[in-house]
Amino acid sequence: MAERISMIHVRSGFSEAHGMGSCNTQMQLDDLDDRTRNILFNCVSDSLKRQFKRNYDGGDSLYRQEDDLCRGIITFALAKKTDPDKHYDVSDIIKIIGDVFGNALYNEVFDLLQLLATHRYGKYEKEKREQFYELINALFEMEYVGYRFVDGRIAPITDENEIKSIEDACNNKLEGPRVHIKKAVGFIADREHKDYKNCIKESISAVESICSSIVEDENATLGKAIKQLKDNGLTIHPALEKAFLNLYGYTSDEGGIRHSEGMFESDVTFEEAKFMLVSCSAFVNYLIANYGKVGGAHA
Repeated sequence: MAERISMIHVRSGFSEAHGMGSCNTQMQLDDLDDRTRNILFNCVSDSLKRQFKRNYDGGDSLYRQEDDLCRGIITFALAKKTDPDKHYDVSDIIKIIGDVFGNALYNEVFDLLQLLATHRYGKYEKEKREQFYELINALFEMEYVGYRFVDGRIAPITDENEIKSIEDACNNKLEGPRVHIKKAVGFIADREHKDYKNCIKESISAVESICSSIVEDENATLGKAIKQLKDNGLTIHPALEKAFLNLYGYTSDEGGIRHSEGMFESDVTFEEAKFMLVSCSAFVNYLIANYGKVGGAHA
């Protein structure tokens, strides 16, 4: 009898369910396997073909849009010269994507995905951009990729509840905590210049900002403001209050992250930064929701 070989690689199929699957089941954190790269290419290229499918004529807005997109990718991703006399079309974009997705480092694949989202959709196409994020996140989840699009950036955060908490904090209506959380996401999402120390600084600053807003004292430190919350109708469980006062102490006392002579960047791990970002995002959301319930003017 001829020797059989593995030819089918189906997620959550019969083979995987019975422990016989050949698909990777380890979280992908510092590389992307060939299967994932091929699936990303197929889905992204198909979506581009659908977007730019039309009858060619000089007045077609898509005709200019695909040229602009390709020139943007060549200029800002590849840093190469473009041909001023050539019209670039979707086939040129797909060729670039295929080469990068197939051969580049995983972080450069992520760079291109972010750049595509930025250049592909205009400022009034937020819904389409969000759909692109959802597509990529669904593929990342299926393929055990330990990253997700969060607030327009690919960040190393793997739990869906964590992502939801951070997204909510990024989109709350109070500018202070919203800006701090967005900055924190930027620091943890930057793979070339990781800055976990500033991620933690911005995360705890978001909590400080929402607390000072509630007590109507913009100069109040978190330690002072959190103790005054009950005077503004917001009672926090003593254990939770103590936990965040301890976190504040971790970042602010002598030797802490916010202290000028404090911890070095090399002393701070990804796990610490992620914990602080998720915890502070959740606490910001908690305070906004509960202050609103007691009639808070700023909620």
